Amino acid sequence: MSAKLAVQQFGQGPDLVLVHGLGASRAFWYPRLAAPLAAQHRVTLYDLRGHGYSERTQDGYSASAQADDLLRLMDAQNIERAVLIGHSYGGGIVLEAALRAPERCRALCLMDTRIQRLQPELRLHDAQPLTPFEQAVAASQPGEGENSWEHEREVGFRFIEAAARCVTGNIELEVRDEVTPFGEGRGAKRAAQAWLHLLDHTAARAEFLEAGATLDEIQRLRVPALLMYASHTRALKSAQALQAAWPQARFLQIPRSGHFFPMSHSEICLEHLRQFLGELP
Repeated sequence: MSAKLAVQQFGQGPDLVLVHGLGASRAFWYPRLAAPLAAQHRVTLYDLRGHGYSERTQDGYSASAQADDLLRLMDAQNIERAVLIGHSYGGGIVLEAALRAPERCRALCLMDTRIQRLQPELRLHDAQPLTPFEQAVAASQPGEGENSWEHEREVGFRFIEAAARCVTGNIELEVRDEVTPFGEGRGAKRAAQAWLHLLDHTAARAEFLEAGATLDEIQRLRVPALLMYASHTRALKSAQALQAAWPQARFLQIPRSGHFFPMSHSEICLEHLRQFLGELP
């Protein structure tokens, strides 16, 4: 089932398509990255299915299904070929799109992306200790026994859900990270409510966990690739597996950064992106 997607496009030059992660919207990219990049490129942003102002459907939320959304959007926007840039789950979507239609992918940039097939679980010990904000979110909904955070196999998804329930339940946390899920202000509660509705009333919760492309399929992809990860990433296993699969890929980590570094460390992120884009054939 196709979905109506909210999209915006600006700038002139070679095409870039930026794909945000779960629980976010196209506003994630603007103004810190998208606006500066538009000085030399045509930049396309859109809200994922079920996010922001895009249509919420009953299903179609796996990375593979949303890769079809992306390719249909490129058709509608007359984008023949583009550099595909994705953060977090958005990176899984652009990877699936590149595998589906490699001739339409000039290059790939994955930002702190976990690839389900390469990293089937995401646990607390897959990164350095939790930040004070993450500790506060976890403490607000601790769970017991097999439901404890220590036994959780999908820490990333659970953390986004727990953060949303803090927002909608008016649970006041005394600490904040530099960037937090759903943001601050009046729009935070609306975004958190929309996320929980997506989890509770559609097939998204299960479909987000679908494995997607095989390692063999990933290894056969030969496009320029930039793998940009946080210094405190929980997706390092994915990054290492992608490095092994793609000899042509450039890997780097943003110093002293967490998962949302495209927002919190946008200047250095932009610097690396511009260098990568400037070297493309």
